[in-house]
Amino acid sequence: MRNYLFLALFAPFFTYSNTIELSYLDEFIVPADLKVDGDSVGGLSSIEYANGKYLMIADDADKPRYFTASIQIKDNKFKSVKVEKSVQLIDKNNPSVVADPESLRALPNKGGIAWSSEGSIKYNKAPAVFLQTSTGLTQFELPSMFDINKSSGPRHNAVFEGLTIAPSGKGMWVSMEGPLKQDGKKATIKHGSMIRISYFDFASKQMQKQFAYFLEPMVNRPEAKPDAFRTTGLVEILQINEYQFLTMERSYTAGIPDGGNSVSIFLIDIKGVTDTSQLASLKTGQYQAAKKTLVLDMESIKHQLGSKHIDNIEGMTFGPQLSNGNPSLLMVSDNNFNIHGKQLSQILLFDVNIK
Repeated sequence: MRNYLFLALFAPFFTYSNTIELSYLDEFIVPADLKVDGDSVGGLSSIEYANGKYLMIADDADKPRYFTASIQIKDNKFKSVKVEKSVQLIDKNNPSVVADPESLRALPNKGGIAWSSEGSIKYNKAPAVFLQTSTGLTQFELPSMFDINKSSGPRHNAVFEGLTIAPSGKGMWVSMEGPLKQDGKKATIKHGSMIRISYFDFASKQMQKQFAYFLEPMVNRPEAKPDAFRTTGLVEILQINEYQFLTMERSYTAGIPDGGNSVSIFLIDIKGVTDTSQLASLKTGQYQAAKKTLVLDMESIKHQLGSKHIDNIEGMTFGPQLSNGNPSLLMVSDNNFNIHGKQLSQILLFDVNIK
């Protein structure tokens, strides 16, 4: 399950209208050649803290899996990090499921896990959100707005990238990485885009409500070649109370010596937002999107990291209480199994200060 005892412990901190400050504490680099149960440890696209353990999904369509890990923190530093087990998500011989894993969260009461897949839009393989329990694998019912079509529906590699369990434990929010085709153009260095974050109920396994979120324009890296590959997206969400979330946006530009990754954390507020679940398009009409406040531009702390490097950070979770009584926050990066060049699987530790 998600650590609901932890949420109860920090409930006085995570009340509405708080301002959050994240202070960097430590970094751990997962060895690039590490294998567990015969599987390469990499592609770490999300991290979840539950029952004293950490779950990290591997973005590997050929062998969907997640890893369990034990992470010990002492004196605001990583004392030890041990990846212990590789767990298969689906039967690789099951042709009915095509999965590109992106995010994973633990269900309440040790009920299993929820995880998302981007599918493969260019090959007409639908995205999906799964519940995986002791009784097997089940899928949420997706509304027609997520159907793959020429002029509507999701874009390739820009679908269900983030998950977070609601504080009630009765459902979860699922975030798009980029805009649906009917909602407008992809973000560029000149403009952002509107994307959707949807709430799915565990009992019905259906979408019940939704809100709009403004994705910032790509970070402009003028040192890149004019024709360099560029992309940006909302890569993770983490709900902290009924109305507020932390969100993680990651912008990437190819061909830059520092790796080309720019990562920002925002605090968003959905009090008063419009339910967009019945809106055919976000390009027109009147609606209230989530309010956003920048919490941390990772570029500002890069010099503090041992690696002096910000890689493809895509996951975050609240961790255990620190020695000063504050909650901790852990982030993880997806090294793409180093198929695009040398990258790092980073695990970063932060102090969460409620101001």
